[in-house]
Amino acid sequence: MFNALPTDGSSVSNPSLRQYLHWNRDRYFAARDRLVDKGLVLRGPGRGGVVRRSRPDIPAEGRFVALVVEAGTPDTETIQAAITNELVLYEPMRAVIARDWALDHRQDLLAVEITALGGSRPTGIWSRPDIVTVEVRTFEYVPGKYLDINTFEIKTSRAVSVQAVYEALAHRRAATRSYVLFHVPPDEAPRLEESIADVAAAARMHGIGVVTAGDPCNYATWEELEEAHRVEPNPERLNDFVAEQLSEETRALISRRLR
Repeated sequence: MFNALPTDGSSVSNPSLRQYLHWNRDRYFAARDRLVDKGLVLRGPGRGGVVRRSRPDIPAEGRFVALVVEAGTPDTETIQAAITNELVLYEPMRAVIARDWALDHRQDLLAVEITALGGSRPTGIWSRPDIVTVEVRTFEYVPGKYLDINTFEIKTSRAVSVQAVYEALAHRRAATRSYVLFHVPPDEAPRLEESIADVAAAARMHGIGVVTAGDPCNYATWEELEEAHRVEPNPERLNDFVAEQLSEETRALISRRLR
C-alpha cells in the first residue's frame, strides 16, 4: 500500500487505492491504520476519505493513476430516482456511516440509529437529530471510558442553508460531535457551490462538521468539507439524550460497555 502512494505527497482516495490494490475492505483499512499508527501515512478529508505519504520523497517517473469507482448498482439507481425528501436518505446514509464512515474514521461503533423517526418521544425545537452514532472509547495511557455521541443532520439539495448548521449546533448541546450531511447530486453541485461555501464558513465558526454526498449509497462520493470539533457536553444533558433519543437496545449496550 505504501509503495502505491504517490511519492510527491499528493493524496489518493480510499476507494481508488483499494480498487487499485484489489484488496477487500477489511484488509485495506487494517493496513492503512497500521501505516497511520507508524506515522508513515496521513488521513485527510475528501470523497471517500483520502490518504497520502507523511513525508514526500523525490517524485518517481511512474505516477499512480486513480481509478473511477462506479456506483451504478440497481439499488443506487432506484434510490437516486426516488429521492424527493430526506426521509428516503436516512437508511442508505445510516448504512454508509455504520460501514465506510466508521472504518475511515477509525470508529468502533456500538450502534448507528435513525432517530429522526422517534415518534412521541419528548423533544424540543431542533433537539432531535436524524442519525446518531454511539461509541465507547478507551485509551492505552489514559484511564477511564469515554462515551462519544455523534449526531448527523440530513438535508436534501433543496435545503442547503446555514440553518442546518444551527440545527446541528442545537444537537451538540448533548453530543460530542455534530455534522450536517447534504445530499448534493453531481448535476446540482455547480448551482449549490456558493451556498455550500456559506454553510461551511458558518460551520467552521462553531466547530460543526459539514459533509456532502453525491450518492447516498456510495462513500466514494462523500466529501468531508469541515471536520467536527469534539466537545464534552454537560453529563446530565448527555444522559438525558441517551435516555430520550436512543432505543432500549442501544441503552443496554452502553450500560454494559461502561461497566
